[in-house]
Amino acid sequence: MQKLLRVKGGLKAYSTQPDMLLDGSSRECPFCRDRHRLRLHGHYHRFGLVLGVDEPVRVPIRRLLCVRTGRTVSLLPDFCLPRRQHGPAILGTFLSRYARGASLLPALRTVRPDAPTHSVAQSLRKGFLTRAGPIRAYLARLRARALEPPATVSGRRREVAALLVGLCHGFRAAADAFIRHGVELHAMHQIGLA
Repeated sequence: MQKLLRVKGGLKAYSTQPDMLLDGSSRECPFCRDRHRLRLHGHYHRFGLVLGVDEPVRVPIRRLLCVRTGRTVSLLPDFCLPRRQHGPAILGTFLSRYARGASLLPALRTVRPDAPTHSVAQSLRKGFLTRAGPIRAYLARLRARALEPPATVSGRRREVAALLVGLCHGFRAAADAFIRHGVELHAMHQIGLA
């Protein structure tokens, strides 16, 4: 199991102190009723693609263990997406550019110039649209009325734009919105944004 948690100070702060996510609530067992304290169970590393960083970043991930069930919990920082190498800031910025009319690969290459193929962009879009139902349910808890994208947008681009309008409402940048909502969506539905 993974827990996606907010990081104050972003990648730079997390790099200097990877155990910053350890606190009373992150160590509560999600598997047992009494919410006993999980035991430290080492680290593993994963590579992530983060907005503004040219190379993949090697991120240490703290693991915790429930000694009763033998199950583990990984504490992911908010600049990661569960089961994806691309971070939420890259995903949000890419989808925002796509929704505004850029083709898939050029939209991705604005935030990841070395994006190898069109299939990477397709995979990110598909992953996002596959989660449309839970994202809509999450957005319905935030506001009573759904926000609509511009009428000039159609097809898959309209589907993406409809979700983006709700997620980005009140934020200056899609990257910030995706980091914030990514944590809350994961806590609510145990899924990432893509």
